[in-house]
Amino acid sequence: MSSFTFFSLQKKLLVLVLSTTFVSISITTVLFLNFDNITIFQFQENIILIGIFLMFVMSILTYFLSKRLSGPLEQLSAATYQISRGEFNIRTNIQSRDEIGNLSKSFDNMAKKLQEAEITIKQKEEVIKQQEDILLKFSQHTQNDCVGVIDMKDSTKISAKLSDEDITKLYEIFLNFMAKIVQKYDGVVVKNIGDALMFRFPNTDLDDSKIMKNILECCLNMIESHDDLKKQLEKEKMPELNYKISITYGSVKVAQSTTSTISDIFGPTVNRCFKINSLCPENGLIIDNNLYNNLKNFVEYDILQLSETEIHKKYGYTIFQVKRKN
Repeated sequence: MSSFTFFSLQKKLLVLVLSTTFVSISITTVLFLNFDNITIFQFQENIILIGIFLMFVMSILTYFLSKRLSGPLEQLSAATYQISRGEFNIRTNIQSRDEIGNLSKSFDNMAKKLQEAEITIKQKEEVIKQQEDILLKFSQHTQNDCVGVIDMKDSTKISAKLSDEDITKLYEIFLNFMAKIVQKYDGVVVKNIGDALMFRFPNTDLDDSKIMKNILECCLNMIESHDDLKKQLEKEKMPELNYKISITYGSVKVAQSTTSTISDIFGPTVNRCFKINSLCPENGLIIDNNLYNNLKNFVEYDILQLSETEIHKKYGYTIFQVKRKN
């Protein structure tokens, strides 16, 4: 905004006072010098009337001049009142090249910024409202899934020796490496929980041997890819990782968010999968008894029951380790 003013407000007020004074003095001087020659002044009543007339004319002149100066101020005052009521679309558009003109430009700029801020706030409020309406919507049906969890072993101990940046890189390599294997076998990555990755095979048919072998091959491929993961970590100067894999079978409740195509799952089957994962041997695969009953006849795998543990006593879980036969 330019700081140049054609006539400052102070000068305009000075011009108003001086011009009024000058006109008054000029008229008075002219009348005084020609007082004896003007017939109308020969009567006292006429002098009084002329004086009243001149006062009236000067008052009107002063009024219009002052109105011209005070008009923009009144316009600014009215606009300020509208702004206080939240009407941020108001603009004064006063074009005078003085302090009032500069004030008008600053006022209009402020009103524009307030209007933009109001629009931004309303947009954010709308987003928040949408987010409130987009809470997880639970489906009213249950389905039977194979649920898997692969969890990094000793992650706390390993992370203690790394910087925050290296921890992030380590998790990224590990989780993405395993997620690609899940997708390769047509599994669905549900989410990562810290250093663990949860995945599932939706609507699993236990009687379909091809599907069941595919699930086992997916998990065994994760174990057998340990050396490939190690090489990738070494390339990034990351420490070696070991992990544990558990899979369970049973009913799950599906939660679908309208903002994502990936469904989350809940229920006892998911809880069981996480609980038994802690009992899995390093770089091993364990399954629950639901899966065992349908996999025990596969000749390609050795499926052995693990010894009873506290978790078996507490929850009644029977756990089996799966290995590929040599």
